[in-house]
Amino acid sequence: MYDDQWVWPERRDLYRACLTLADPHTTSVLVSEATGILLNDIELYDDPRQGKDLWLFPDESPVADDLATKLHALAGAETSEDWGDAIIGHPTWPGICADAQKLLGMIRRNGQGTVQKVR
Repeated sequence: MYDDQWVWPERRDLYRACLTLADPHTTSVLVSEATGILLNDIELYDDPRQGKDLWLFPDESPVADDLATKLHALAGAETSEDWGDAIIGHPTWPGICADAQKLLGMIRRNGQGTVQKVR
């Protein structure tokens, strides 16, 4: 996807973070950065409804919620924001990758713009 076509920066950030988390062989540094984007920058866990019907499509919402919940459960135990090793080394890492892969596919299918019914 071309970066210049994103309507919402939050959607672009979600897409980029999912690219990192969808790769089972990514680095812990990149996982830390992607987790920070999802949990801190776009607050996918703390305020999961902020993007609903704007930059987060209805079919994406449950998968995004599940991904954020899994990341928050693991990142919450770390205080240094060096979450990558804890996340990659955890037994739920394959599930995190699967959620990110699924969400990535949905974003690609739904596109870079806003939800259709929102004007």
